Amino acid sequence: MPEVIELREVTDRRDVVHRAVQCLSAGELVVLPSEAGPVVAGFTLVEEASLLLARLELETSPVILLLRSAEEVADYLPQLAPVGFRFARRCWPGPLVIRAAVNPEIGFLSVLPIGARTALITDGELSARVSSHPVLSEVGKLLRGPLMIRELAGIPANEEFEHPKWQAVKLVVRERAAASPFSAPSTSTTTSASLTSMVRINADGWTTERIGQLNENKLQVSACKLIVFVCTGNTCRSPMAEALFRDMLAKRLDCTSLDLTKRGYIVASAGLAADYGSQASPESVEMMRRRGLDLRAHASQPLTDRLLEQADYCYTLTNQHRNLILGGHPDTADRVQVLARDGKDISDPIGGGWNHYASCADSIEQHLVKILDELL
Repeated sequence: MPEVIELREVTDRRDVVHRAVQCLSAGELVVLPSEAGPVVAGFTLVEEASLLLARLELETSPVILLLRSAEEVADYLPQLAPVGFRFARRCWPGPLVIRAAVNPEIGFLSVLPIGARTALITDGELSARVSSHPVLSEVGKLLRGPLMIRELAGIPANEEFEHPKWQAVKLVVRERAAASPFSAPSTSTTTSASLTSMVRINADGWTTERIGQLNENKLQVSACKLIVFVCTGNTCRSPMAEALFRDMLAKRLDCTSLDLTKRGYIVASAGLAADYGSQASPESVEMMRRRGLDLRAHASQPLTDRLLEQADYCYTLTNQHRNLILGGHPDTADRVQVLARDGKDISDPIGGGWNHYASCADSIEQHLVKILDELL
């Protein structure tokens, strides 16, 4: 029977983490808590662990590669479609499994032992996940290679561990189901249904394989291309660009602006020196009204690191805006562009009167037509 540790009774979780790492490094299996229910884990770099984990009798529970961060997905799934990277960027760490076709001869997967690759790849596909649970994620980070896990419908009771199939499990770390922010309350301390969602990524897009903690709407939003327009205060130029582009995109896709998410797009705007909740300027509201668009409900927001990280396309109104962004985030150079297709600035119309605003709106609209052609 394995050693059982009740996490709620432990004063220092580091002792639990180090004990789990010790067992895994020795090729033994360990049951650990996650944000979406318990998992049984093995170390990919130990051949015997792969065999033990694969042979464990767990119905409809594939072997999943546990990555340490969303950035690692490119190392193991280098041919993943862009929508897969969007899911990873927006949902990890968290209760989502991404499944996609993989070539075991390229990327970091090629250097894993053959046993690990055999256990992880089913029908030419690899399942991967990044956990947000402090114990599971810390254990993964302390090992010199990735973990592989299988989800459990619930932690077996002590007497169940006497069954021969659990002989390979040397350590069980138990946690009440409600202890995780992603977990649903349970009436038992030994059972809690898995709450991971699963999506399959292919060349044509993505499909939902399982609905869990992340519902269909959350998955749909996470899959969308996010287009953000950026100026200084997010009250004049970028709100007009957002409103115009949303309307133009909807017309091009032959849908309403409310249906853009279903068609795979989210359009937003932000400012480098913006506060939260400021209204669009009266002149900007009027310029959009003349085009049949309503900016009265606009509320400004700053361009946060999180928003910039999530954006697939970021269009700045001036070169200075772009330079300021790249100064703090040089890795976004391929996603941050100047809105004007000729590379020139679209100057701030504030204080310039109605004619200046009208000229600004016309200029933005002309360049948005070209951006729309590029994107579609």
